[in-house]
Amino acid sequence: MSGIDAGPAWSAWSQVTPVVVGRAARAPYLRVEVPLTIAPGHDGGYPDLRVVDVNGSERPYALDPERPRADDRAVALIDVGYVPRRGTQGVVDLGTSGAVVDTITLEVDSAQRPTYFEHVAVDASDDRRTWRIVRTDAIVYRVAQDGGHTDTTLTFPPTRSRWIRVRVLDPNVPFPLTGARAASSPSQPAPLERVPAEPRERDDPVEHAQVWTFAPDVPVRVTAVTFTDGGARYERSATVETSDDDAIWAWQGEGSIAHYAEGGSQTLISTNETTARFVRVVVHNGDDAAISTLQPTLLVRSHAVVFAAGGTPLLLSGNPKVWTPTYDLGAQLAHAPWTADDATTAPTVANPGFRDSRPLLERLPWLLTAALLAAALGLGLVALRMLRPAKAS
Repeated sequence: MSGIDAGPAWSAWSQVTPVVVGRAARAPYLRVEVPLTIAPGHDGGYPDLRVVDVNGSERPYALDPERPRADDRAVALIDVGYVPRRGTQGVVDLGTSGAVVDTITLEVDSAQRPTYFEHVAVDASDDRRTWRIVRTDAIVYRVAQDGGHTDTTLTFPPTRSRWIRVRVLDPNVPFPLTGARAASSPSQPAPLERVPAEPRERDDPVEHAQVWTFAPDVPVRVTAVTFTDGGARYERSATVETSDDDAIWAWQGEGSIAHYAEGGSQTLISTNETTARFVRVVVHNGDDAAISTLQPTLLVRSHAVVFAAGGTPLLLSGNPKVWTPTYDLGAQLAHAPWTADDATTAPTVANPGFRDSRPLLERLPWLLTAALLAAALGLGLVALRMLRPAKAS
């Protein structure tokens, strides 16, 4: 797609991402996931993100807006227990009312586990004897380093079953489940999204380690790393590091990954959320042979913007000299019922009207080096000319 000019008022923004709205959209708001082509800031926000119409008019937006709290209720969590090498499970008793439920929010003792990322499976039953699987790929997490950001909400197809079995698939240690709440109108938690970047693997034979380096097109803010292993059996330690220059690395997380012949597996490692250009994942093999089928994938928290529907909206980005905008739309949405149609984005393209307003030396740093070299050369020529008369004398 060729560039789309956002208008002269937005010439300092270098990128344009068109928003694609479905024909059946009727809600007063649109909800769009922020694409990975728009880099997050160092605080996790998007200081340069703007929503505009094709005529250049700015449109207020809310980032990850909260909905009014859904009507939920505390429910009994029974038969909580841990089976070594298999995980922790508990059974939620929804009672005999027969109400439709599609959300369970787990209550977790954060004092025992301030940071966690866990795979969760959900089963349903009408008699506690015959269970049917309703979901196997849920993830619950909490990041203590990110202000305690938490998502322990499990969503699944609506059911009237009385019993919901929750299985936390960490085979190594018990998971501190303390309670549960049920609702029939889920909120919009931020799911984890895979970063579509292939790593470069350069193993370290001296340290007996497998090393993968990711270099996405734009900086990313990794929340966790997950591994696929092709069915291999192992237990290894792993670390995650980030860098802005592929030279100086900072530790961001570590943990144990495992896949046993009997029991469960643990293939998620949580990390500090830090915006960085490079991510390095290291698996320490000790005296064991490397696992040829092991492959890491980066996970980031996806974010969405909600704004008023209408027209042909565009997302602008790529201006490092602006601050995060302040709108009151988020506060309004948190205190009133609202609906939004999900829209998608087309590929991010260059803004043909972009005019780089940075100082010349900031835009072209090589000019300073060239000027210094020219000055040095000039001084050398002057000194040479001054030496020639001295030699003649």
